[in-house]
Amino acid sequence: MDELRLIKLIQRTGDRDAADELIRRYYDAVYFFVKKQIRDPDFAFDLTQEIFISCLRAIAHYTPKKDASFKTWLFKIASNKVADYYRSRAYRETEKVLPLESAESEIPPIAESDFTTKLENSEFAEKICAFVGRLPPDTQKIFQLHIFGQYTFSEIAAMLELPESSVKSKYYRLINLLRKEFCDYE
Repeated sequence: MDELRLIKLIQRTGDRDAADELIRRYYDAVYFFVKKQIRDPDFAFDLTQEIFISCLRAIAHYTPKKDASFKTWLFKIASNKVADYYRSRAYRETEKVLPLESAESEIPPIAESDFTTKLENSEFAEKICAFVGRLPPDTQKIFQLHIFGQYTFSEIAAMLELPESSVKSKYYRLINLLRKEFCDYE
């Protein structure tokens, strides 16, 4: 059964089998999206469950033509949940949002290859995610969706309803800020 039929069955009748099928199709992708950002696999599992609970609660309001693809909509929920997690953790630690403007705008964008290679180290990834969790929510989402969700800048711009140039600008400012902050990390 195709995705749209599953969604309509869930919306009309609350069909549990259709919900199970829809969740099965996306569970691994969402779990790995969360797991890349949260080092604790048990907590990543719990957060993934919360994401799908939120998805099923909100699915009645999902409209394919208006809200983009289901996958895009689902990953927006996942990104929001991860951002909420880091925002609450950062709030307990610092109660302060870092200014993104501290990254020098004249620095040219850096190659992502060595940065993403370092992100494969889960300890480094957790430090980066905790740091990013103290930034404004839109910057967090751009980072998460691009690095962990592997969305393009144009897809992210559509999801967040921002101009693509703004998405790129925020992303590259953040990468430069991270490069400065973690330059000594090996």
